Amino acid sequence: MDKFISQTVYPSVEQVANICFAKFESLPKTGKPTNNEWTVLAGVVQYDEKEDACKVVSLGCGTKCIGKSKLCKRGLILNDSHAEIMARRSLMRYFYKEIKKSLNVMKEKQSIFTWCEKKGKFYLKSGLTYHFLSTQTPCGDACIKTHPNKLNEYYEPKAKKLKTRNECDNIVYDEDCIGNLVYTGAKLLGSQHKDLLEQSVGAMRTKPGKGERTLSMSCSDKLAKWQIMGVQGALIDVLLTEPIYFETMNFYDTNISLECLERAIWQRFIKDSDFNHSIYRLHKPQIRRGNASEFIYKQLPNKQPSPNGLTWSDIELKDKPYEVSVNGKRQGITSKKLYSPEASLQISKFHLFSEFLDILKLKPILLETFGLTTENIGRLNYLTAKSLSKTYQSAWLDAKTKYFKQWSNKPDDLMKFYVNKIIDHE
Repeated sequence: MDKFISQTVYPSVEQVANICFAKFESLPKTGKPTNNEWTVLAGVVQYDEKEDACKVVSLGCGTKCIGKSKLCKRGLILNDSHAEIMARRSLMRYFYKEIKKSLNVMKEKQSIFTWCEKKGKFYLKSGLTYHFLSTQTPCGDACIKTHPNKLNEYYEPKAKKLKTRNECDNIVYDEDCIGNLVYTGAKLLGSQHKDLLEQSVGAMRTKPGKGERTLSMSCSDKLAKWQIMGVQGALIDVLLTEPIYFETMNFYDTNISLECLERAIWQRFIKDSDFNHSIYRLHKPQIRRGNASEFIYKQLPNKQPSPNGLTWSDIELKDKPYEVSVNGKRQGITSKKLYSPEASLQISKFHLFSEFLDILKLKPILLETFGLTTENIGRLNYLTAKSLSKTYQSAWLDAKTKYFKQWSNKPDDLMKFYVNKIIDHE
């Protein structure tokens, strides 16, 4: 296997982990696991090469994912609350706030973004890179381990022997094997599969769990997508000159296999090397394992999964950087406001879309670029806004054709919501 070696010196896996753990411990106790509960922590560290300084810019905790019947047509409920997804959405919130900061005359020099007049977009200042951390192997393809005694053969447990420890656990054990050998509980896509838990290497999967099936893709598949399309998503992509990738991906998990992580995140797509694009590419991050310290709420057999999700972004206190969620909504909301914007997390589609619209209003030249005005911007729905990034959408369609053929597509009516109409309705 060819290894990707970067010439740039990045913060070590221990540095990335230690500052993420320290930031997590500094957050309020509200919503954190109790002594008999566990969770997964994911985070993103921003490294400034010029200053040789790094800081945590987003954190996420969680193990839950809602079923397809509970998906919200108004973008108010978070579909996927796995830690990796919470951290990435928190990172997007951080990006939006930094773009807004760059448009403030008093704060623009403090922002990580700068406006490029020639291209009519924002660019990330040079020397800044992003580094991902997770305290558990991502669910999906990364969990399938090669057989220790048989080269290129993979564990495929018998269906009758498969047992999951709980409804949101992403690991499965085979009683016939020696020790705790890790499998994925994520479910295969496509009618050709008789056993949805068959350990087929390199296949697309939806999230693990009992009960109603979710439409959310496994974390292995989403991490792989980010390493092709960038972590910024379609809306922020509209605003930037180029995508943003994770340069290192760091994992603190005793069951980790670097080989399997590399396979899941980029190696399984290397044969389709004809994906050529002027902006997007198959990015190959450094994938690293940490052993020096452990997350205090790591998964143990005698503990139950925490029902809560946690999200934190490196933004001003007045913007409420820390939130606790339950079932994709803010914790502690009254039943009367359960389906209102007030009950929605700031990292939900609804609120991130609101941030996007705010930036268009603050930078009128962007409105002109997309044929919009301050008067008709309210008629822009979420789905239409995503389609504004024509280059991104074209590249993503190409990537799905070559790499992500089984990617689960959510119905369009889940993305045709308007911010103003929801607010007015309330």
